[in-house]
This record gives sequence, C-alpha cells and structure tokens, in this order.
Amino acid sequence: MSKIRILAEEVANQIAAGEVVERPASVVKELVENAIDARSRKIFVALSEEGVLRVLDDGEGMDRLDAEAAFQRHATSKIKHAGDLCEVTTLGFRGEALPSIAAVSKVRLVTQQAEADAGTEIFFDAGKCLGVKQVGAPTGSCFEIRDLFFNTPARKKFLKSAQTELSHIRETLLLLALAHPHIHFRLTHRDRTLLDVPFVSTLAARALQLFGGAMLEQCMETDQSLPPWQGEEGADGLRLKALFSRPPLRKNYRKDQYLFVNGRPIKSPVLLHALYDAYEGYLMKGEHPFFVVMLSIPPACVDVNVHPTKREVRFQDSHWIHEGVRSTIRAALSGAGSETTGAPEMFKSSDVIPVGRPSALADRALRTAPPLPRDMPIASLSPTRWIGWPLAERGPRNVSHPSQEGSMSIFSEPKAFTPPAIRPLGQVYATFIVAEIDGELTLIDQHAMHERLLYESFMEAPSSGAIQPLLIPREVSLLAWQADLLREHLPVLAEAGFAIESFGPTAFLIREVPAAAKMNLDAFLSDLAESLREGGEATASNTSVRLETVATMACHSAIRAGQSLQIEEMHALLSDYFKEGAPPTCPHGRPILMRYPLLEMERLFRRK
Repeated sequence: MSKIRILAEEVANQIAAGEVVERPASVVKELVENAIDARSRKIFVALSEEGVLRVLDDGEGMDRLDAEAAFQRHATSKIKHAGDLCEVTTLGFRGEALPSIAAVSKVRLVTQQAEADAGTEIFFDAGKCLGVKQVGAPTGSCFEIRDLFFNTPARKKFLKSAQTELSHIRETLLLLALAHPHIHFRLTHRDRTLLDVPFVSTLAARALQLFGGAMLEQCMETDQSLPPWQGEEGADGLRLKALFSRPPLRKNYRKDQYLFVNGRPIKSPVLLHALYDAYEGYLMKGEHPFFVVMLSIPPACVDVNVHPTKREVRFQDSHWIHEGVRSTIRAALSGAGSETTGAPEMFKSSDVIPVGRPSALADRALRTAPPLPRDMPIASLSPTRWIGWPLAERGPRNVSHPSQEGSMSIFSEPKAFTPPAIRPLGQVYATFIVAEIDGELTLIDQHAMHERLLYESFMEAPSSGAIQPLLIPREVSLLAWQADLLREHLPVLAEAGFAIESFGPTAFLIREVPAAAKMNLDAFLSDLAESLREGGEATASNTSVRLETVATMACHSAIRAGQSLQIEEMHALLSDYFKEGAPPTCPHGRPILMRYPLLEMERLFRRK
C-alpha cells in the first residue's frame, strides 16, 4: 500500500493556519494590517472578559461577494500576477490571513462600503461558512473572533498566561502604531484602556504618545533622503526617518529598538549592525541605544515574501542599505554634515534636530518626567561611573534645519576650553593610571585611552600616510576561513597602508605596513578576521572593513595592560587625551576613565 496520502482539507487548513496564527497577537496583527491596507483612520481592538477579540475599523469595507471570497485560500485584492510580488506596497498580500484565522476559530464579520445601502454579516466555524445575511452597519469592518484554537488543542496548550498573551497583543499594536502615526489606535481589555493614541502628524509626536517625554528628551531626530538606488537615473532613492538616543547613554538592555521598512515592522541583522556601527565610539560596553528607524525603499529593491509572518525581508543590495543607514546616523551623532573619516557623504541635505518638546500636541499629559537641565554635569548624576565627554569639547555642533532660521545646537554650546590640571600619581596592577584631574581622583585604563588616541590619529591620516617597507617580507599563516575572508578584502587593506599578497591557500606575505602601527602582525590579521566574521554580511562594505581594520590596528598598537609607565609617560598620555577631546570610550566600547569626586569619597568613608 502506498505510504503517500493526500491530507484532508480540514487538516491541511489547520497546518496552513499554524504558519500564520501562532497566538492571539498573530490574529491582531493580520486583522489590523488588513485594516491599514483598507485606508482606515481608526482601528480599535477590544478583548472582552469572555475572551472574545474584536477588531473594528472605519476603512473601505467589502460588499457581499468580496466578504465571501476573502475567506478562501489565497484570495487577495492586492496582487494579480507573480510579477506583482516584486512591487508589493501593502502590508498583506498572500491571501492567507482570513482563511487561516477562520480555520482555527469561530469568526463573525460585519462589513459595509460607504456607498452601499446595506452591509454584510457572515459567520464561519472552523473554516466552514454557516451563513450570510444583509445587515445595517457603519462603513468599515468589524471582526469578532471566538474560541481561538478550539479545534487545535495542541496549539492551545502552548499559549502562555492571559497577561503574557495580552502583552504580546499590546506590543503588536504598538509596532503598528509607530509605523502609522496618521491612524488612531486603541486597545481595551475588559474595562481597561491599555493603549489609546489618536492620530498625529509626525513620528516624534507618536513616540511621545507611546514612550513619554522622559525618553524623548534624550533623543535626536533625523529625516534624510539618500541617493537613488544604485545611482539609477530617475529611480526613487532611499529615505531614512529615525529617532535615536543622544549620547551619552545609560541603557544596558536591548528593548525599545524598532525597525521598519516601508511601514512594515521587521527584524534585520543588516540594519541592526548598521546602527551599532554608527554608534561605534559612543557606546560603553554593555550599553544599547533606543531607536525607531523608518526606512523607505523602492518596493522592487526589497523582498518581503520571505516568511509567512512577513517579519523578515531580504534587500537586493544589503551593503548599500547598511552604509546608507550607518553613515546617516553617524553624521547625526557627530553633529556634522559628514563624517570625519573621509567616507563618502551618503545623504543630500542635513535635517537633524533635537526632538525637545513637540509643540501643539493635545497629548502633553503623557509626559512622564521633566527634562534634565542641559547644563547639568553628568558627574553629578553618577559620580563613580563614566562621566561622559572629556573636559575638552569637540567644538560647536550646529546643523541647519530647513524649517528654522539660523541653526540649532544638537549638544549644549561648549564653554571655552581650559586645559585641566593633570597630576599623575602612579599605576596600579600595571594597568590603571591613578591621577588627580582638576582636583578629582581619577582611574584611567591606559590601554583604552591610548587605543582611542591611536584610532583617532589613524582615522585622520590620509591613505597616503607614511608606509614602512619590511626589509624581509613577513609570512603569516591563518586558519582556512580567516584566509578566505581576508583575501576578499586585500584591496581595502592596501588603502589602509598594508601591502599584502596571497602566498598559498592559507598564507600571506606582508611587504609593507603603516609606519605608525607597531604590532604583532599574526595576531592583528587573526583578530581582524574574527571581527569581520562576527559582523557577518553587514561588514562586507569597504567602509565597514576599513573601520574594523583601523580599530583592530589601534588595539594592537596601543600600550598594553601590564606595561609599566614612567610618570612622564603617564602625563604625556593624559595631556594628549584631554587636548584631543576624544570620545569617552575605546573604539570597542569600553570606558576609558572613572572619576571619584571628593564628596563621593567623603561619603564612602562616612565623613558626610
């Protein structure tokens, strides 16, 4: 007897539903996305005490024929041909949501179009239509979902507590509300309103509704147009709209990071890596920024048909996307119109402003805390931790905003720089310098400080900087995967001053190195390959490889932990650091110094 059999339609529908409907939040996501595609201005989600889920919208609605057809497998109004998959502009398009939901629940739909004399009411039970009738109803659609997973107990038993499932529903609606600020969203559970955000005109105003003023006060906003895709004449380019944390940061968790492509919430390692690359040098180890990133991209340049839940996308050219996002956010963080690294400018005009307090918002009551005074010293907030920027400010950071006269400063205006009083006292563990800086006890990581100074120096040096030919070429052998990875990027290493040629499957000959780099070449190439592998595809762009090369070169050339220094050497290192006004972390994100003010010391010893 044959082992292969055709599954019953009921079983096949339940299997298909399992790919789309994982939990109640999945139902909310699919129904709300359909409501958004139907041009709704209001979308209300309600959960009753009996567990009934209702999704009400004021969108276009459907007539009787469409309402019946919408519950059939692969029925959709959003694509007609296979070629349409290359130009998807709607959130839903597969035609699987409604039949999948109906297959594992009991559904009632009431819908009416604006010009229709009457609406349609239709009932489904486990995917079977129980009846259709004509009713009076407001314009739009109302879905009522009962007994979810009543016929799939295996799926139902894996649901979490009611509170956990409710939190997933709220998070789903929050994502969609962020992406579509022009829509009024509301979520209620029994008699409680869990989310209510009337429509607003800007991303900043929507973020204020959802996260409150305390979060927003610490953010910057950018809205940038990037060049056309791959330089094609007449083609639409990329547009990046984002809210993101202003350094210094004090957030040691990854929550509150939101990525969107063409209004669709997504997960993207490429975009995530681009953002962390942009914060390189601004983050302490273990810190994570808050961000809401909206990327608009030509539909033909992104594949959204990768996963049934549509949370994953594939970019036609991930390197271009990575570099465009990284350089735009980096330029905003640096407070300048372009990077100081010599990388090509990736945007047309500067439009970077501090968010501050959005004016004329009816929802000011959502603010949760007053803003911190801009002139409050960081040290007074956390005396024994990293204090923020060094004493030397890096100059005014003003950028023009097209809607304002003059310019605005992203950071507070720097005061006239006065070199600090530096008195090195010695070393502890041959690793940390103990010094008195402007009368305050300060501990300095000597390796991190020197590494930062070298990194800044290497980034400022042109590619034609001093090169040191080796009298005898140095042969370096690597692991197979390391050799394969580095061989792809030898031209970028050449731009950084390394003359390296392949010398067999896993070996290289190094003939020239940058004169300023003093390091173990075997360890340098091995560590560089490891850094590039950790970054994955996102680090394959020339700019990312160059940054990784310079950071690794600075790390391997810097003073090491365990290296003894003379008082004069300590003083020279500290003087150079404060004179340069370098960022407060090493290129890999570790803090450089900690300060202990007198008041803190007196408290530690119970003197006050």
